[in-house]
Amino acid sequence: MDRWRWLLDPVLGYTVKGAYHLLTSVEEPLARGLFDDVWHKHVPLKVSLFAWRLLRNRLPTQDNLVRRRVLHHNDNECVGGCGLQETATHLFLNCDTFCNMWVSVSHWLNIHFVAPEVLRAHLLQFGHLEGLPRFTYSFLKLIWLACVWVIWREMNNHVFNQKASELQQMTDRVKMLSFRWLKACMSTCSFKWRHPLLCMRVLQ
Repeated sequence: MDRWRWLLDPVLGYTVKGAYHLLTSVEEPLARGLFDDVWHKHVPLKVSLFAWRLLRNRLPTQDNLVRRRVLHHNDNECVGGCGLQETATHLFLNCDTFCNMWVSVSHWLNIHFVAPEVLRAHLLQFGHLEGLPRFTYSFLKLIWLACVWVIWREMNNHVFNQKASELQQMTDRVKMLSFRWLKACMSTCSFKWRHPLLCMRVLQ
């Protein structure tokens, strides 16, 4: 005779607790790995904390401030001036004012990849690029953290100082910031950082 059977627990059958555990633990290993990536030993703690908040959508972006009733519901336009609603994903990955920096950084690194439109997936893909040796992943994660930090600082520059930087200036900040972080912990790091794959020993 046919009957229903709860595959997760064939003995006791379906329970609300079992279903809840399934729904809340499906993406747990991936999420834990990503949050481990932001706690980088060469990156200042404030930047890692910022990235942790970014991946959890805890930054004071316009949409979050509207949701918390700090801003009026009509005051959610992106500070980049693109006319769209400001969310963390839009600000860091889709806004024309800021996201072109990813293209510029990719040219500097001499890499090519199709960028996902989800922040967690973006970090995962950028920090574990296929075709590059595993030992480069730490460098790539550090550069990703430098990129989001520079974008956030530039956004604040728009809001509080009414100033805007050129794309090349933002890219140069990423280069210098990542170099300083590495130089503080790795005495062997040199100005070969102008050619990062060479400094990572991917190229000879």
